[in-house]
Amino acid sequence: MKLLDTNIIMYAVGKPHPYKATCQDILKTAASNTTEFNIDAELCQELLYVYGRRGERKQGLKTVESLIELFPNVFPVDSGVIVETKILMDKYPNLVARDAIHAAVVLVNDLEGIVSVDKVFGEIKGLKRFEP
Repeated sequence: MKLLDTNIIMYAVGKPHPYKATCQDILKTAASNTTEFNIDAELCQELLYVYGRRGERKQGLKTVESLIELFPNVFPVDSGVIVETKILMDKYPNLVARDAIHAAVVLVNDLEGIVSVDKVFGEIKGLKRFEP
């Protein structure tokens, strides 16, 4: 199973962008095979934050609601994930907290990797990044 990064959702539902069609295809694949991809609680938080900051709160709520319907078993951000997040942030000084949380979810849950446009994930030992 692969974790989806927040940018996959943002590109899929957002404005025109070179990644838009590819990210939409990933969500279509996920809709037909929910065992191939999943999301984590941090992704939902990020979406709510970004949309709220943009003044698009209703869109954020709608997007998160749709995602929870598609992925009913969202990976939690529990104490094990937070401990791994701290380890990753200590080891990789350029890794921001949100990305460290996603990486920790992948590692703690022994997932195949993360689908993301962020190349920083490729720098983390033991974590595989899948280009959309």
